This record gives sequence, C-alpha cells and structure tokens, in this order.
Amino acid sequence: EAPTESVVAPLFASHELLEFSIHAPWEDIRRDRGDDREERPAELRIDGGAPLPLQVRTRGNFRRQRSTCPRMPPIRLNFPTTKVAGTVFEGQDKLKLVTHCRGRDSDEQNLLQEYLVYRVFNELTPNSFSARLARMTYVDSARPDDEPVTKYAFIIEAEEALAERLGGMMLNVPSAHPTDYDRDGMLTVALFEYMVGNTDWSLVQFHNIRLFQSDQMMVLPIPYDVDWTGLVSAPYAEPNETLRIRSVRDRLYRGYCVDGLDYAGVAAHFREKKAAVLALVDQIPGMTEDTAEDSRRYLNEFFEIVEDQGRYERNVVSRCRSLG
Repeated sequence: EAPTESVVAPLFASHELLEFSIHAPWEDIRRDRGDDREERPAELRIDGGAPLPLQVRTRGNFRRQRSTCPRMPPIRLNFPTTKVAGTVFEGQDKLKLVTHCRGRDSDEQNLLQEYLVYRVFNELTPNSFSARLARMTYVDSARPDDEPVTKYAFIIEAEEALAERLGGMMLNVPSAHPTDYDRDGMLTVALFEYMVGNTDWSLVQFHNIRLFQSDQMMVLPIPYDVDWTGLVSAPYAEPNETLRIRSVRDRLYRGYCVDGLDYAGVAAHFREKKAAVLALVDQIPGMTEDTAEDSRRYLNEFFEIVEDQGRYERNVVSRCRSLG
C-alpha cells in the first residue's frame, strides 16, 4: 500500500529536478577522507532565496577513498531543523548526498543510472528509500576565484523519515535469519537485486540492506547503496571472485530457499510493472540516449526471463541459496 501524501516530506513529494548551490570549503572537504572527518560550515541557496545554513562532511566507506572517488566523495548534509521551515527541506535533518565521484561525463551517467535504480524500486514497492535528483553547483567559499562546478547529484531519504513514512521503526540488530522476514517483502528485494544485477548485498549481515519493522511487526529488508549493480556498471565495480561471474553485468540470483515464497505472484507483480519501470528511463534528466538505451536493454533482459516460465525456473527459482 502506498504511503499517504500527508506523511511524504516536501523534498520527496516531487520528482522535478531540484536545482541549488552549496557554498562551502569544497577543496578542504575533498581532502577530508579519514575517520575523523570535520563538519564544515556551509550555505545552501535555491533560486536566489535566503541562504540556508548547514554543515557538510564526507561520508561512506568505499567511495570515500580517494582511489575510488578522486573528484568528490559522498557527502552528508546536516541541516539545523529550525532554519528549514517553509522550504523544500522542511522536516529534514541529516541527508545523504550521492555525488559525481569522478570528473568524466560517463561518471555522471553512472550517477543517473544509480538514481534510476532507486526509482525502479520505488515503482515496485513503497517500502523503499525515496530519492530526489538535483543539479547542484559547488561554490568554494574559501577560494572565491575558483570557477563553480555544476553536476548532477541526488539526495536519499533519511532512515528515520522512511520509518515514519511507512509507520514503524528501523531495527539495529547484528544479524537476521531469512525466515525472520516477511516472505513477499524478502522475495521482492531478492528479485529486484537480480533485476538490476546486484550481488553486493546480504540479508543476513545486512550488507547494503537496512531492516524495517512495521507497526504490525512485519520485518522488511530495504536495499540501498546500489552503485555496484550491473545496471550502473561503475568503473570500480567488480564481482566477488567466489561468485564465479565475470562482470557485475552478469546476473546471479542470491535469494534464499525459504518455505512459503510466492514466486509466481511476485514475478507477476514485476511483469505488471514492466511498462512503468521502462518508462522511468525516459524520465531521468541528463541521461544520454546511449545510456538510456543501455538501461532499457539491461532491464528488458530481466523481463525476458520473468516472462518465460522455464527461464524463470532455471535462473531464479532453482538457484535459491540453501539455508544450510
């Protein structure tokens, strides 16, 4: 069931491209890659409106490394909640910003495909992190003579906001067993990860998975951090050698063999969403036709599998992982 509009924050109530600038000591922030990272004072400006004060710092693990993202590591935006009333950021506190990582045009295309992955999962289920695409200008407040840089970025809904929107809480536990999850929710995630070509996730140790528990005590896995998917094909993404696949583009089903999974029903739901999912590709601002065509082709390869009962049985149902 979709969330009601009354609990959807203004920031995520629209998919319209958000344009803003952040004035901050960006050169200092780019160098801040260690464990003791500083909160840097900054200002966010939208359409000539009054500057919003905030603090900015680097975040993440793998993409925080200079060798991975030399141009711009992922960023956390920390808003003083008393200052954002009446703006698109009303109700927000700490937000993750996914940046362009490297400086090439192809890296921006990777970012747009990563944003597309979030939108695809939103289309499949409301039990997912919302995301908002932005055209962001980086103005270095400490170096006024430097030319501002404008790039695509996107903002991810905070975990606490997701829990409030869905009516429940995020769970902070060290591990879980596949039988702990709602069956349809677990299978939806596993089939989605197969759809976008992701093997970099775990339902047991919560690698790139967050746990949500509804007020009705339903436990759901919610995926995030999807840059290692085949759909995105980031230049640094490589499959774990133990999986025996050559590329992240190679799909490998990683769901578990759990009693009570409705493989037919969940596959039917994905098939029903095919047109809407493929239509999303044409709704991403800035995506080149080559990138759009690559995205459509990759997604269509998945739908060819779920539309063929024999292929679905061979590639998904019979490939589930033993609980032992």
